[in-house]
Amino acid sequence: MNGTPRESLEARVAELRSEAIDAMGVLTGDVSACARARDGQSFPAYKLHEGRYAAATSLHRELRSAADADVPGLVERAWETWQAEQERRASQSRDWQAYAAGGLETVTQLRELLGGSSSTGAP
Repeated sequence: MNGTPRESLEARVAELRSEAIDAMGVLTGDVSACARARDGQSFPAYKLHEGRYAAATSLHRELRSAADADVPGLVERAWETWQAEQERRASQSRDWQAYAAGGLETVTQLRELLGGSSSTGAP
């Protein structure tokens, strides 16, 4: 890990947000995800990346708003939130399951970056 844990986390959060945006763009092509949803089309591959983006964006905002935040604690709370989200979405549609899995995947990667537990049960 280069720099401080906070700097490394901020850099990785930016990368993960960018990767998610790129993946969503590739998946949608010239049809928006909203148009697909209005037509009733399930789109779990897109929702996975949307969840990844949501988790990274949430952490990005928290890091920007709290310069003195306990970074490992912040990531741990985010991981717990997305773990609960995955459990909550378990009986819902594949789209919601994919969204929650994407968010949990992102915070799990960030947790591992900071040396947190890797035995998360994440997909």
